[in-house]
Amino acid sequence: MKILYICTKSNDMDNQLDIKQNQNANAAEPVVAFGSMSYDAEYDTVLTVNNEKSRIKISIDKLSYLKYNWDGLEALPINNDVIKNINATVRISKNKDWNGWNIEPNVNGTIFLRRNNAAISLGDNAFSYYIKDGGKVVGKNKIAFSPESLIEAIQMINLRNI
Repeated sequence: MKILYICTKSNDMDNQLDIKQNQNANAAEPVVAFGSMSYDAEYDTVLTVNNEKSRIKISIDKLSYLKYNWDGLEALPINNDVIKNINATVRISKNKDWNGWNIEPNVNGTIFLRRNNAAISLGDNAFSYYIKDGGKVVGKNKIAFSPESLIEAIQMINLRNI
């Protein structure tokens, strides 16, 4: 017999989840609320997160589990250094820095950060960004990565995309 656990948001703290055992429900397989490999609406119905940094952290976690050929066309898994880079950036960022941003895998083992008409390509030791602004595309390539330089670029893009 396997026990089903129910995950609900606590009323007394914004970012805390209560995980309680449901005595009346049995699961045929272990039930997990995290770590889904699919990028579809089903995953989002399992866990709703109102905090932007938490939403980004969950996206990063999902990307870190991608294996070779995750797209069926021989895409590489996301490079561990890229995962470390984005996690280091999230640690020093503010919640509002991530409003409107989405993280997507790239087939070469890097990640894209996208927001409105802007994108950042993050690699293991550098990043590039572009912004579509009034029909023109402006940006910068091969910026040496540091968490501070990436968050500075994100904040600059946020100011231009409001």
